[in-house]
Amino acid sequence: MKTKTIFKTVLIAFLVLLLAGTACAKEWTVGGESPDFLTIQAAIAGSTANGDTLNVRAGTYTFTANQSISKSITIKGESNETVIFDLGGFTFIPRSEDFVVSDVTFTNGSYGINLQASATNALIENCTFDGMKHSDGIRLTRDGAVFKNNTVKNMNGFTTALYTNASGVQIVGNTFSGLSGSGSAARIICAENAPAVEIRDNQITNNTGEAIRLWKEDTADAVITGNVISGNTLKGIYLYNAGENSAIYLNDIFSNAGGNVASYGTLPVVVIFNSPDQLTTSLNGNEWIGNPGNYWGNDYIGTDADGNGIGTTPHMILSKYTDENPLTVSVTQFVFDESGEPTEPTEPTEPTEPTEPTEPTEPTEPTEPTEPTEPTEPTEPTEPTEPIGSKTGTSIPMTTNVIPSISVSFSIDSLDFGDLSAGQTSSPKEMQITNNGGCDIKVTAEVMEDSDDLYKQGIWIDSSFWPDFEKIIQKKTTSTSSVVLKVPDNYEGTGDIQGTLMLWVEAI
Repeated sequence: MKTKTIFKTVLIAFLVLLLAGTACAKEWTVGGESPDFLTIQAAIAGSTANGDTLNVRAGTYTFTANQSISKSITIKGESNETVIFDLGGFTFIPRSEDFVVSDVTFTNGSYGINLQASATNALIENCTFDGMKHSDGIRLTRDGAVFKNNTVKNMNGFTTALYTNASGVQIVGNTFSGLSGSGSAARIICAENAPAVEIRDNQITNNTGEAIRLWKEDTADAVITGNVISGNTLKGIYLYNAGENSAIYLNDIFSNAGGNVASYGTLPVVVIFNSPDQLTTSLNGNEWIGNPGNYWGNDYIGTDADGNGIGTTPHMILSKYTDENPLTVSVTQFVFDESGEPTEPTEPTEPTEPTEPTEPTEPTEPTEPTEPTEPTEPTEPTEPTEPIGSKTGTSIPMTTNVIPSISVSFSIDSLDFGDLSAGQTSSPKEMQITNNGGCDIKVTAEVMEDSDDLYKQGIWIDSSFWPDFEKIIQKKTTSTSSVVLKVPDNYEGTGDIQGTLMLWVEAI
């Protein structure tokens, strides 16, 4: 369970959310003729209730800071071809549950989407992510996220194009093609300690990097099905100390230069490479019933004696697992019963021999009803028997001190950068972060939405621009960070400029 702790007092923000939750959900228009709001930022700030929908009309919408969204709202574009969110090097950061964004193109971003705080069950659908620049382009780091029917393109130099470490995440129907990761560990989809992830019906083709990495033992019970995984320069599916009971079936997995399936570390005892349900398949009129596997391209050297598209011999994987029914042609060439959905999971029974008709039997005489038996008296409970021999005992008092998982203190509660002019940089302001809790933590930062642009554009922590700041602090240790303010050369404001820095603390 991941908990958040904040650096500054947020009572006002809490009250705003509480009041917003009492209003009725409403639809608003953004952009175009006679809109309710001209900008996305104004629409997010001005929408009054959880459940509101922002209908965004065609146009290009620009951002000059990270867009934090602490409401459960829906942002729906007219079309991902006509509604462009130019992030200007910044990030969309949903922080509340049930956030939805659809039919939008995100360009020029750091992260495209970075789920934080309470952003469970987010839905990102029918969007295009073009040219995200962060080492993790899209972060689905809260449980129940659905990433569906999106296109990810023109990403270069990343470590992970799409990263998740949450439970029950669905990555469905997306296209990842022509992406160019950096280094020998680059990957397109990475699930790290992510239970029950579903990766289905995606095109993961011709990328520089691994296609799918299942990483660490909590990444168990994954379902990988219906994908085309081909032409990638590293592994197709990489089992990297992965967890148990994943099912990998009905995929086209071929021509991946690092191996169609590869492993590192301890292999799971159980990985299934055949459909867990029986299906009826048809190829060129040849019907087959069973548990089909995957198409392996030239890696499978068996034959198809029956012409039904199912190999006559199993396909070995990593000298440990077996695809019992490998496909000899692409999954797309088969016709599946019920449009490819699994049939009812009944085991096919062997046909029984027809039985000879039996002669009609003579009606039997009705038997006399038997006398009801008298209810037996309930037996008296037996006294517990004394153990043989004598017994003595000694009471031992017990005590323990249960410490909270997250307990963090900061050495400062405000930052005063003094007198500065345009183009100047403040002296570093040091703050000590002490992790008193029972687990390691990750600290990230956010300049709050109501802060002046001076802070949104000028706060740097430990030599990192604040959206990119991330620090791991082990339990029972103290770490020191320095904060500086870089005033932009073209900044025109004067006087006492206010802002709020939020430090988020997350158990890891």
